[in-house]
Amino acid sequence: MSADDFSHGIEELAGLINFRVGAWHDFGYEMPPTPECKPIPPLGERSAEAIKAGHEAIEAIDELTRQLYALRSQLVGELRQDEDVRAARVDALLEQGRQLRQEDGQ
Repeated sequence: MSADDFSHGIEELAGLINFRVGAWHDFGYEMPPTPECKPIPPLGERSAEAIKAGHEAIEAIDELTRQLYALRSQLVGELRQDEDVRAARVDALLEQGRQLRQEDGQ
């Protein structure tokens, strides 16, 4: 893993988003599976804690988006660098082959 590996923490951040969205839904169910399970409160009736969790979910989503763009940029750069290294190696092998053919032809 390189020093600028932006993949670190993405899974944890996604889990945090999931938790905070659940808190925004006041840990209720859209379709409660049993009568004992509570439904998601309607908009305008959510608790202060749920509203705070909704705002925190948005902040975490923004952070995840930043990390994903950074990771994308890192991967694009590494893939391009890998292509350059591979192309140089192929060029060197081709040059070696040309030199061997020239030596055999002399």
